[in-house]
Amino acid sequence: MHAILISAFNSVLRFLLGQATIKSVIFVVLTYLISEIISVANKLLPDSTNLVQLFNALPDSVWFFLNLAEVPYGLSLVFSSLLTRFIFGMLPVVGH
Repeated sequence: MHAILISAFNSVLRFLLGQATIKSVIFVVLTYLISEIISVANKLLPDSTNLVQLFNALPDSVWFFLNLAEVPYGLSLVFSSLLTRFIFGMLPVVGH
């Protein structure tokens, strides 16, 4: 009876200390830390920027060449790829 209990305890302990469980705990802790860091950084950033006013100050000729060069589409591609790279970099299994 004693050997069966020790064997059961060892198998439960092996499961709890297995790689999958440890990685899951690391993912949960990283998710919590990142959300807390972002909330603290959000408080440090200014409340409002007048980006709309700044873009409205651009002359029509500048807007023509920006739209001709597809700058808005290019900026959205660059920022989405940077965000994707950051997310994959945060994963301990996939990251650098």
